[in-house]
Order: sequence, then C-alpha cells, then structure tokens
Amino acid sequence: MPDITHIHPMLVHFPISLFLIAVLVQIATLVQQGDLAADDCLPQVALGALVIGTVAAIAAGVFGDIALEHAAELGFPEHELEEHEELGFATVWFFVVLTSFTLFARFRGIALDGGKGWGVAAAGVAGVVLLVMAAAHGGELVYELGVNVEAVTP
Repeated sequence: MPDITHIHPMLVHFPISLFLIAVLVQIATLVQQGDLAADDCLPQVALGALVIGTVAAIAAGVFGDIALEHAAELGFPEHELEEHEELGFATVWFFVVLTSFTLFARFRGIALDGGKGWGVAAAGVAGVVLLVMAAAHGGELVYELGVNVEAVTP
C-alpha cells in the first residue's frame, strides 16, 4: 500500500487533465455554435469532465492537506507549502463554482450559448490559468525542494 502522503500527487493529475479537457471541449462546442447546457454529446463530455474533475480535485485537496502536514513536520518551509495550498484551494473552489453554475444552467434549461457560453468558457480558461499556477508551484515543491519524495540511490 502506498504511503498516504503519496496519494495527493497520484490524484492531482486527474483534475488537471479533466479541467483542461472540459475547457477545450467547451470551446469546441461554442466554435460549432453549440450550447454548453444542451443535451448534446460535446456539452455532456465537457460537463462530465468538469464534474469528475471537481470531485477528483476535492479528493486531491484532502490528501494534499495530509501531505502538507507531513512535510511541515519534516521541516519543509511552511510558507512554500501554504502558498501551494492556497493556490490549490482557490483552484478547487473556482471549479466547484464553475461546475455548479453549469449544472444549474443545464438542469434549469438556461442556454449557455453565444455571449453567455463564451463567458463560461473564458471563466474556464481563467480557472485553467489558476490551475497551472498551482500545478507549477507543486512541481517546484517536489522537484526543487524534494517535498515528500523518498531518496533514491542510483
């Protein structure tokens, strides 16, 4: 069984890829003059990726808190750890709100096409920028500081 502190980096790649897919599929839908809240293939794929990505992001955040506590106990700089935590927290909540809004529109029959759809997609792009910032910071923690990485002897 893997060390519980290693579960965060195992999970975090799912929301990263799913949010990227969701936003790209939203843009593809809108380029084809589609509605992000429609009961069509592309909007459903985008919404499914948002929902699954959000659930995975929440799980990654829970295990990220566990990994952060362990890293702090080992003496890693808390400021760096907390900065990543704040970026991750902001990213999770951003996508919780975006996903909730999209689900609300879909189930209430509110069209997300034209300007409204592009607004949602633009918000998704902003969320992806936030996501990339959080991911880059996490990468720095691992690859520059060696946070929660076991030493390997070549």
